[in-house]
Amino acid sequence: MLEKLTVRNFKSLADVSVEFPRLAVLYGPNAVGKSNLLDAIQALSRIGTQRTLADALSDPVRGYPVEAFTFPAGGLPELLSRNATSFTLESRVATGKETYQYRIEVRIQPDSGRLTTADEYLALLTAGGEPKGRPAIERLGEETLDIRRRSKGRPRQEPLGLNYAVLSDPRLGGAEYRWMERTREELTEWRTYYLDPRVAMRAAQPPSDVRDIGVHGEHIAPFLYKLKAEHGKHFAAVLRTLRSMVPSIETLDVSLDRRQGTLDLLVRQDGIDYSSRIVSEGTLRVLGLCAIAVNPWGGSLLAFEEPENGVHPRRLELIAQLLLSLALDQGRQVIVTTHSPLFCDAVLKEAHWRTDGSVALFSVRRVGRATEIRRFRPMGPIFDTGDNREIAQALASGTEDGLFEALLLRGLADE
Repeated sequence: MLEKLTVRNFKSLADVSVEFPRLAVLYGPNAVGKSNLLDAIQALSRIGTQRTLADALSDPVRGYPVEAFTFPAGGLPELLSRNATSFTLESRVATGKETYQYRIEVRIQPDSGRLTTADEYLALLTAGGEPKGRPAIERLGEETLDIRRRSKGRPRQEPLGLNYAVLSDPRLGGAEYRWMERTREELTEWRTYYLDPRVAMRAAQPPSDVRDIGVHGEHIAPFLYKLKAEHGKHFAAVLRTLRSMVPSIETLDVSLDRRQGTLDLLVRQDGIDYSSRIVSEGTLRVLGLCAIAVNPWGGSLLAFEEPENGVHPRRLELIAQLLLSLALDQGRQVIVTTHSPLFCDAVLKEAHWRTDGSVALFSVRRVGRATEIRRFRPMGPIFDTGDNREIAQALASGTEDGLFEALLLRGLADE
């Protein structure tokens, strides 16, 4: 679980710190930096698990690696004229009964695109949040990292300026480097989804050994095919969940076209079979969410970009219930971005009775060129559910910002 993330100089996140509950909903208009926070979470996960920094900052992290660094006032041309620049990701990560602090500073030489580590730190924390014993990874002077093993003895040393994070080195594991292995295993379990029901989820796919539907949902057919073969009860659970959200759906099936060597994903709705090529975007998106919800192969942190896009407003409460179930019943962590006040209201309706802080909304806005994120404290219903006067008034304003003004009328964001 990602308990806290501090980001400095990553895209529009010049200096942002967020403490995450089990379910976090980040809301705000378009282009304020919500997706950049998901990119930062994904970059942290990949830096700690991928072979090189270049691999970590490549697709599905959006943009070229150089574009992961905060632009100066002169934009990309000014950034490219600099000798070097860096960003820092600092996290507090809980895994099992243990909590770790992990920090990585990544530097780039813009003229060559060379990526290196400028700093790295990993320590086990006490219940009070202080380092317990000596850190597992710690900078020593200006040019060296100390990597401590569990048994006593001289620490291993690595130079700063490597093109990969020490944490990502699979050779450093087992009993001697247990802290590193536990942290790396947790980062491996993080998933970020930018579901694309318009193109990626419709593309023909052959059977393959996948354990997830993919960042864009591109592997949904082979995932369901494998699920049907190896975990029939979970496949049946996908259909049950899908039917509860879209009652007109009768059956779901995925089969192999032996002539083409590709999979056919079929949804029967109102007595007619529809291929995934022509099923509505909303239905495909809901199917993707249902598949993620019953995935037996893991995913301790699930981050979604705008899961409500293209879904009928009447189903927003059902999506909110599904995400709440993932977080509160299955014990996963869920982080969601949205620009839909209706979705925010649906989450609050389901979670208003919780006083343990396990569900929270965060207001995201742009201040100058930087993103600001504040926890939202509701003081009452977001909307008048009787006649939705506030929604109608906001829509009449003709601007998306007007919808979020309605949110602010019903609560306040912490300073």
